[in-house]
Amino acid sequence: MNNQFCIKLAILPWMLGFFMVLSPAIMTAHLQFCGPREINHFFCDFAPLQSMACSIPFYVLVITSSVAFIDIVVPFILILGFYIHIIITIMKIQNKESKKKTFSTCSSHLIVASLFYGTATIVYVKPKGSQYDKFLALMYTTITPLINPFIYTFRNRDVKGVFRRYMKHLLKQ
Repeated sequence: MNNQFCIKLAILPWMLGFFMVLSPAIMTAHLQFCGPREINHFFCDFAPLQSMACSIPFYVLVITSSVAFIDIVVPFILILGFYIHIIITIMKIQNKESKKKTFSTCSSHLIVASLFYGTATIVYVKPKGSQYDKFLALMYTTITPLINPFIYTFRNRDVKGVFRRYMKHLLKQ
């Protein structure tokens, strides 16, 4: 692992993300829009924007769903595959305490990944929007990133100790 390889690893996801979203964005920009100019969403997202089109956005929906499948479902399947391999390896650990600690760490990450990828899949891979898309979008854009630091920092023994001391200090006052 050298500096040049690290730079390539950092640039690759940005480039892939940019080019993956470029086709649906260009196709959505070419749709004919009429009627209300207010999106029923808390941010400008593909599905609500495409649903406002006067023209029939069939091909745009197919492209958007295909890109979403590649961007969301494929990485999630890879993550699940890696976790199956990790779980098989964990099962070979003889020490019960080590096995419990390892499962605990893996399960928290798997729950967050499932929450993110599950809600994103429901919103983007299915072709037609629903009334729940705003709530689901809130889950993967706000809730998941919000709970991530709590899940991972409270796994750390030092952070737990500082938190306990702080709570004891608050309760004494």
